[in-house]
Amino acid sequence: LALYGLTRFLARPVFAVEEVCIDAGLAYVPVSGVWLIAYTAGFPLLTFDPTIILLTAVHFTFISLGGLVIAGMTGRRLYGAGAWPVYRVIAVLTVLSPALVAVGITFTQFAGRLWLEAGSVVVLAASFLMLALLYISGGLPERRAARVLIVPSALALFVTMGFALAYSLGRFTGLWLVSIATMVQWHGWLNAVGFVFFGLLAWNMAVPNANLSAPGIPFSRLPWRWRIGPDFLQRTGAVDDKPASMPTGIVDRLQDYESANFDPSTVLPTLVAFYEFTAAHELRVYPEWQPGFGLLSRIYKRISQRLGQMNFPTHPETRETLISSEILPLSDDLDGREQVRGWVRVYSETEQAVYVAAYAAHRYQGIHYMNIAFPLPLGNLTSILRLETAKVYHGGLLLTSFSERRGDQGVYFAFPASAVRLPINETIRVYSASSLYDGYPTNFAVGEIVAEHKMWLFGLHFLTLHYSIVRISTGEATTP
Repeated sequence: LALYGLTRFLARPVFAVEEVCIDAGLAYVPVSGVWLIAYTAGFPLLTFDPTIILLTAVHFTFISLGGLVIAGMTGRRLYGAGAWPVYRVIAVLTVLSPALVAVGITFTQFAGRLWLEAGSVVVLAASFLMLALLYISGGLPERRAARVLIVPSALALFVTMGFALAYSLGRFTGLWLVSIATMVQWHGWLNAVGFVFFGLLAWNMAVPNANLSAPGIPFSRLPWRWRIGPDFLQRTGAVDDKPASMPTGIVDRLQDYESANFDPSTVLPTLVAFYEFTAAHELRVYPEWQPGFGLLSRIYKRISQRLGQMNFPTHPETRETLISSEILPLSDDLDGREQVRGWVRVYSETEQAVYVAAYAAHRYQGIHYMNIAFPLPLGNLTSILRLETAKVYHGGLLLTSFSERRGDQGVYFAFPASAVRLPINETIRVYSASSLYDGYPTNFAVGEIVAEHKMWLFGLHFLTLHYSIVRISTGEATTP
């Protein structure tokens, strides 16, 4: 169950708090399992009394798993409603509070810090009581029978959380005492049967749809190697010797990417020619590593140079400035996607690889995505980019990986059996040289086309690659 929750979380292109509630509930399950095994084996886990060990296993089943699944379903219903901002805060607290209670009780056991236990219980009780108010006021299921079950589920929380507060605050103040037997009867049983059983039964009768699209991404199945290098596609047999047509660019027709946010008729012809006749262009690159990333850039350079992939320059004035390109037809059968072509970029002076990538496209829910696979050891880094013109001026275009709830765009690591959304993002803005963007290096050559490639890691902007692009040949299609 925990592994299923982890794969749900890692594959999701965005942080959807209501879905994270469900993921977290599944992730808590092994905690319950460990404490249940300790109880049945008679193992004195952390010197706790056997009864407390058993009740801890129960706690992480009903409040953590059951309660958080109910919280997630409630969030699906509340998404976009007026109470949504409040729900987001409450949802985060419900995810954290079961662990806080466990930590508070543990510290109380060893250090006698009763205020930690009491404080953590206050957070848990307040978050779940607010959750109950939210789903009674606006997060009820659509089916009437399910609503009938949700009401006693919510009302049970007011009793059970009242007892939780009474137990902890009584221990903290010493003014009263609530016994474990009373807690089992009024807190435990009501949580299990009233809150969780009726709540899960209701949401199983009327499962709300998730408020984000499931990824529809076809990932590349190119074989991986420990070293990539400029001849990788030939070494792996990925090059198609008898293609139906010879590709000349990373796209066949930019027009195919038309969508609500991308109007290809506004893109300048020189930019269209670059995408449709890519190999006919020469690139110069100017790296701009952000302050604080100097050491990281040098470490990264050593790795990428040996790997022969995503080999970015560290300084502007080096032999790694001029880049030549080659477009190769690739085998769709080997790759698993359609109309795949390789774009191999090498430094002209050193003949070392900059990028070795397999380009394809896929369409999902009305949007045409650029689907780019960069072979790496153990799999490939896949960048899914959405094209836009609405946010770019003077006939330029934007490619972005920044995710939305409805969309495939993002940067993933695709293993042979699964894919994981990485905390990496990139944007590529491409313009005509007649409309230089702010920040273009004043001491860098200006070609017919200029591009700004920005990259982020964990939300931190760490690198910008500035490109100057010049057409060097007609790039007409040739017969293979």
